[in-house]
Amino acid sequence: MSRNRMRSVIPIVAVSAGFLLVSHSTAHAYIDPGTGGMLLQLLLGGIAGSLVIIKLYWHRLRQAVGRLFGGATKTEKADTD
Repeated sequence: MSRNRMRSVIPIVAVSAGFLLVSHSTAHAYIDPGTGGMLLQLLLGGIAGSLVIIKLYWHRLRQAVGRLFGGATKTEKADTD
């Protein structure tokens, strides 16, 4: 998108967002228990996925930290023996 076209779109978006913020109405809605369970499952799945990625890259992470602080890790010492 060109810069001039983007400059013409920004005011339209700003006015639209302002209109939506001003013209709000009361929402008669609730979050059912299924939604809470889905959000909990999403959170726990994200944590589990992060832990798996950390486990997969643990060796590389240890080597990087070892190089950063100037010390050799146990595996690097074993390789030199």
